[in-house]
Amino acid sequence: MKKGVFFLTMAVILVLFWVIPYSEAQQNPAPPLLTQPIISQPPAPTVSPNPTVTGTVPPPPLRPPSIGQIIPAKTLLSNLPAAVTTVQKLTGQLTPGKVWIRRAPAGEVELKAGILYQGTVVAVLHFSPQDGSLLPLGIHPRIYQIPASSIIQIIKNQLPHIIRELRILSAAEFREPEASWIFPVALGNTIVSHIKVYYDGIHIVPDYPANQEMSYYRQ
Repeated sequence: MKKGVFFLTMAVILVLFWVIPYSEAQQNPAPPLLTQPIISQPPAPTVSPNPTVTGTVPPPPLRPPSIGQIIPAKTLLSNLPAAVTTVQKLTGQLTPGKVWIRRAPAGEVELKAGILYQGTVVAVLHFSPQDGSLLPLGIHPRIYQIPASSIIQIIKNQLPHIIRELRILSAAEFREPEASWIFPVALGNTIVSHIKVYYDGIHIVPDYPANQEMSYYRQ
């Protein structure tokens, strides 16, 4: 009797938590997920069990490989088609974020704007502090004067139009430290940003530093 009750309970649990959600997922494909990937942290340094011989250089401490190095290449490549599908679902889902100004370590002014997905920064656009023009990646003007408020307003006015014109290219590179696929974001014939998809091909990776900058420096 007890065994019968146990198996009946397990059958009900399977229906509730597996069969029904799976059926609903098939009927209503969800938008791309936005989540924080779990990145492994190196362990605390330990004392080497082998004493250092006088007059020799000790070997560097061993560090565990990143997630991107642990996962087999075959698995990563098999997830790429899903990652392409995931970023293409972002078409029409991206919205303009805030504009902000900060100084780089050398003192030059950086003028940026966030690209949002579900209210979170997933990519960043860079603008010239001199005239407010959108910059391709890799160009860093050495301008030290804070831009006029009129330039900030021009960027705010143009940002919704810029976001609508962006294209996420369906070709990616893989970066081991982030364990993510990196997709270029183009406007016209220039690459202006990147969007990250976690190695599983399902999750959009937020730009965490940019989220902090926008919250602190936003105009």
